[in-house]
Amino acid sequence: MFNITKQVFNHNDALYILKRHIKESTIPEDQVQSYKKYLGCDTVLKKDGVYYFVNKIEEAQIVEDKYLQLELPLEF
Repeated sequence: MFNITKQVFNHNDALYILKRHIKESTIPEDQVQSYKKYLGCDTVLKKDGVYYFVNKIEEAQIVEDKYLQLELPLEF
């Protein structure tokens, strides 16, 4: 069995999941957007010479559906 962990961090009051980080010198600047698309990321952040390829975690939304309202007790 294996353990899958994801690095989550806060940036400007938004939460992100880190997919990959690489040194700025590793990839030409004109290829950053192509690499972001290849990784399936929606955002690229840059700090201290490092690109962070991340996905933003969207805020949860409450969805109400009239068909989901149940009357209790349920009988089978």
